[in-house]
Amino acid sequence: MRMSAVSVRRLVGLSLSVALSLSAPLAFAKGKKDSSGSSKKNEKKKVLVGAFDGPKSDQARKAVISALKDDGEYDVSESTDAKPGADDKSYAKASGGAAAVLVGTVKKGTGLTISVHNGADGALIQDVDIKGDSAAKLSKSIDSTLAVSVADAISQGKAGSASSDDAPAAEDKPTKADDDKKDDDKKDDDKKDDDKKDDEDEKPTAAAPSSDDEDSASPIDVTLGVRAVHRSFDYHDTPAQLYPAAGYPSPLTYQLPLGPAVFIDGTLYPLAFAGKGAAADIGITGGYELNFATKSVFAENTPKQTELKTRASQFFVGLRGRIPIQKHELGLVAAYGQQVFNLLGDEQFPPNGPGPLVPDVSYKFIKLGVDAKFRFDDFLIGFHVGTRLVSDTGGLKRDWFPNTKTQSIEAGLLLGYGLVKHVDLVGGVDLMRYAFNFNPIPDGSDPNTQAIAGGGVDQYVSGWLGIRYRLPNTSHE
Repeated sequence: MRMSAVSVRRLVGLSLSVALSLSAPLAFAKGKKDSSGSSKKNEKKKVLVGAFDGPKSDQARKAVISALKDDGEYDVSESTDAKPGADDKSYAKASGGAAAVLVGTVKKGTGLTISVHNGADGALIQDVDIKGDSAAKLSKSIDSTLAVSVADAISQGKAGSASSDDAPAAEDKPTKADDDKKDDDKKDDDKKDDDKKDDEDEKPTAAAPSSDDEDSASPIDVTLGVRAVHRSFDYHDTPAQLYPAAGYPSPLTYQLPLGPAVFIDGTLYPLAFAGKGAAADIGITGGYELNFATKSVFAENTPKQTELKTRASQFFVGLRGRIPIQKHELGLVAAYGQQVFNLLGDEQFPPNGPGPLVPDVSYKFIKLGVDAKFRFDDFLIGFHVGTRLVSDTGGLKRDWFPNTKTQSIEAGLLLGYGLVKHVDLVGGVDLMRYAFNFNPIPDGSDPNTQAIAGGGVDQYVSGWLGIRYRLPNTSHE
């Protein structure tokens, strides 16, 4: 059956109408999808990463840029025109249309502080701290926590105006996909280089201490302080003690309840200025202490009451070797020293006749000791223990007991708290004890004999407070 021309035209028209009806929703849906995708792409906030300062700041800045790009939520650009510590106008001017401007400061042994500024007016939105006490640890912290840490601050930023000569505007080009691919390749290379540098930083070397053991590498360590000293001089194995019923007199002893003193001690490590490995841990050590404003009263509240002045001091000088263990330190000391404690005005005091009431001592000795300091963040704990090999006791051996043999022990505890970098408030307690053997015991037949005893003890117990300072080691910065 043949169709007429009119019927054919009607059939063609109906077919076109159906095709158009079906294609319109599809075209609309496709257009909506493209629009949505474009909108989503344009939702990325522009972020400008400015300059960083501090030790190894370039490495930290690269890690920040890499972390922001890896997150995928930001359109990241770079400019060193925005610097830490600048005013708000500088950040707004350098923003180049970015919603947020990030600048950073690296603090050795602490981490990184990132300041997030509003792109519109440059005002500070928030300071974000990223912890990391070494370069390697800081880079890892940036990689794992940065995007989350700054997300809230960046979301509060508003885009500033972009001038024609701003560098960030150059990134919106048709070839952006190619540029992103190049940036990703460059980022992978930079990350590999950074990881290699981090591995090298984490390797312990004697000549390049990390921030953890920088205090132990200090070329100068000095402490200045005040001390309260209690001294006692006693005899043992006297006739009065051995035969209490026989009526023997007891020799005079001495007690200083509490007397003030000032002191300074420290160590200089000459080769630490140049960072010469193990040799940088051998130092020249020394100290000086002076008692002052100390007087003693003999026969108090009697007609024979006499006030005696005190002359007392001590010093030592020698070598100290240290063994750094990260933030902690062990030490070995060998030094020569002298200690004097004399009473002035009792030399002709009756009824003893010529000669002092108690022995005037002047110790000459070789000091041998070990010490340790342990640092936990701002807190410091330490101790020392040693002996003094006494070669001379002064008047004790010369005028009183010619056969004197001496043994000694010294020990102490230290506590400290870091006030600022390289400066500690420190305090502690110390014990210095000399023990004497006078054998053979004098029998009193010598008219110059002033006391009869088998031995004695001269003991000093003190508490002290001071300021400790370590010169920063800058040979590796």
